[in-house]
Amino acid sequence: MLNAMSRFALDDATGIIKRFVRTCLLCKHVKGPHVIQRPWGPTLKCSRRNDDLHWDFLSLTPSHGDLRYVLVLKDDLTHFCELVACSSPTAFVAAEAIMDWYKRFGSPETRQSDCGTHFRNSVLNLLSSRLKSKQDFTPPYSPWVNGTVERVNRDVLQVLRVLLMEFQLDTKEWPYLLPVVQANLNHTELPSLGDKAPVELFTGLSPTSALDVIWNPHRSHDDEPIAVDLSKPTIVKRLDELRRSLQEMHKEVADIRERRRLQQMAAKKGAPYNFSGGDFVLWSRVDARLPGNKLMVRWVGPFKHVSNQGLLLNVERFCGARYNDELSRWELEVSWQGLEDAENSYEGLEELFNDVPAKVAEYVAESSSDGLRTAVAALQE
Repeated sequence: MLNAMSRFALDDATGIIKRFVRTCLLCKHVKGPHVIQRPWGPTLKCSRRNDDLHWDFLSLTPSHGDLRYVLVLKDDLTHFCELVACSSPTAFVAAEAIMDWYKRFGSPETRQSDCGTHFRNSVLNLLSSRLKSKQDFTPPYSPWVNGTVERVNRDVLQVLRVLLMEFQLDTKEWPYLLPVVQANLNHTELPSLGDKAPVELFTGLSPTSALDVIWNPHRSHDDEPIAVDLSKPTIVKRLDELRRSLQEMHKEVADIRERRRLQQMAAKKGAPYNFSGGDFVLWSRVDARLPGNKLMVRWVGPFKHVSNQGLLLNVERFCGARYNDELSRWELEVSWQGLEDAENSYEGLEELFNDVPAKVAEYVAESSSDGLRTAVAALQE
């Protein structure tokens, strides 16, 4: 909308564009169900570009080649993102993407991701120590903590669906559309960024638009040549001006985001849950047994609400053990109290021994694995 308004004059343009989007059949087809927003909670705050990088693997349908995943990287402050197509989510793909990011923009101070083994491994630990950066992980089954990149995942899915239908392409041709989607995400001006585009806030470059073929307000439309002073004092001066301009824009964006967050919290847009013990409810969850992508949640149930457990999960029992070669550690398969077997997860032996030593000792005593017994004995010393 901001791109159109910068080039054309139209009465009630905002209303016309909103009505068009509201009645768009493609939008209704690719978007998910209505989401009930809950009350706001604390989030990570950033005041500099490249300070915090969120990343996640997005699974898509198979392509004509071997590509079926996209690694999404997003800067927290400026929303600048990169999309990397790959055949499988591995530590090598993640490390290579970080090195590509590093050679262009420098090393991010912090990287936020889930606890997948493609992120939590010795390769990325070594890379973090070499780049002097920090890797933070979200708690299990809490994707909203890394919600900013999950939001990009949803946008990527929706835009890809629209483009495939609009150009009548086969769903296996999605890799050819990734550059278009990335350019659209990075060059779109957003009100939440102070009417600036992510590429402008992150790199200082002016954003481009598909409407530039009709009218480009940033380009001179006469045929006279432009003289450019490339002397060293002039270049140093311009670089200082660019650096100050970026710092001012980053400060403005940080202030705008904080004001919007406080206003939305004050408006109490979140709807507290209105059910209690004994009520029957539907459960919105991501289930590997259900078809579709991981962001298009399904409502399953009904389930009877029996109690409010809180944020902590209790260990019900251990179902198995394995040695993780990538992380060089023993892990136990945990069955969580109140959750189904599909929610079982492998957790580190050392962390579990510190939290529930009695249950770990009881399970290991019945285990026939000598390696597991040796690892627990080392922890007990």
